[in-house]
Amino acid sequence: MKLLPFNFDRLESGDYFLSNMAGFHSFLAPKELHELIDFSNASCPSTSKHLQSSLFIAPEESADASVAAMASALARKLQLEFQFKPTFMIVPTLRCDHTCRYCQVSRAPKNGLNYDLAIDAIPNIIGAIKKLSSPPYKLEIQGGEPLIRFDLINRLYSEAEEQLGTDTFEFVIATSLSLLDENTLSWAKYRNVYFSTSLDGDAVIHNANRILHSDNSFQRVKWGVAQIQTELGADRVATVTTVTRELLKDPEALVAAHLEMGLYDLFVRPISPYGFANTNSAPSYSIPEYMQFYRHLFNCIKSHTREGETLIEHSAAIHIKRILNPGFSLYADLKSPSGLILNCLLFNYDGKVYGSDEARMLQRVLVGVDLSCGDINAMKLEDNTLYTNILGNTLNLLHPGCEQCAYQPFCGSDPCQSISVQGEPIGDKSFSLFCQYHKAMFRFLLNEFHNDAASHKLLKEWSHG
Repeated sequence: MKLLPFNFDRLESGDYFLSNMAGFHSFLAPKELHELIDFSNASCPSTSKHLQSSLFIAPEESADASVAAMASALARKLQLEFQFKPTFMIVPTLRCDHTCRYCQVSRAPKNGLNYDLAIDAIPNIIGAIKKLSSPPYKLEIQGGEPLIRFDLINRLYSEAEEQLGTDTFEFVIATSLSLLDENTLSWAKYRNVYFSTSLDGDAVIHNANRILHSDNSFQRVKWGVAQIQTELGADRVATVTTVTRELLKDPEALVAAHLEMGLYDLFVRPISPYGFANTNSAPSYSIPEYMQFYRHLFNCIKSHTREGETLIEHSAAIHIKRILNPGFSLYADLKSPSGLILNCLLFNYDGKVYGSDEARMLQRVLVGVDLSCGDINAMKLEDNTLYTNILGNTLNLLHPGCEQCAYQPFCGSDPCQSISVQGEPIGDKSFSLFCQYHKAMFRFLLNEFHNDAASHKLLKEWSHG
């Protein structure tokens, strides 16, 4: 028998997680790992059949064929990662009525000037989307607070119906819901429109970070969610939670707030270092602190599941899907090469086009560098030197610090975060918040999956959801 290349990591339980570059994985007890590494001088591991089928070991006479099979599996994996199927983001305005402490996009004041999309740019945007992709299309309306310019949202939807065709696209509005009204609800009722909103804990925690001077932000979210559920349907609204230092202390408050609003899907994430969230005044914490919070949150969700409430935390679901579901590559953050351009194109209010939402966030602070792909009328996606260079540096298989990591086949690369924090697209992985966060999530979830029956069942269900 011959050993094939693999990496491993010790889990909290003491068992080991193994992976190879093709994305196959296994769990071994310490004794089994020692047997595997030294099997030429000892008996083969008890799991040798599984290890052979997963290309961790190969008979001497067929070693070359096994290496070729691994290369073929890696090629297939990369082929899926390179697929061009972007979400098209459109920013009708950068203006916002909130002053959130962790705002990533460096919003503009509600009454600011020259922060809105020109209405005559809309046909060109939709026309570009039609040329670049094929149905089904996903259009995501970002801000600022998009509902400040509901007229532009309405025009974007009408133009999409005209050029792309009815029922060929999903239309998601990312909004605080502060400006949601009966007119917006009536408009959305018979259209393929969904809402995504922020919910950062109970009223005290949410309002401490999502500051709405003219009203109560939490109560506006609560009212808006209830109206959408009643008028449009329970599946028409989803939440995103940005974890702040205040929320670290009380994960149960986040679950309670969701259940209070009849929401059973959570999407939880740490603060990203963009915009106002990358300043000394932004609330900060370490990844170990975040994971301590997340462990409590996960256990809270498990407790509610035992009581019959079906809750899903989608960041965990995405991480576990990357490992258990070969070919799952729909989440841009966990893609190598990066999801820049391949998974996202953003049409900004000023006519510029960016390869990701993070790229336009970064542009707000790197004013001396053009991070765009040109403008709406003169996009340059092919032979774009900037993006070619950045994407060429996002194959984590070649990154120092990644090439020996057991989670490398399932992880991704975020060049914009590396540029934001370290000034270049690869960065030192030992200082990378991106690396620390995703490695900690993989390690925690796999330990739960492998060693706890209730967690195994729950994560298995999430991986198929």
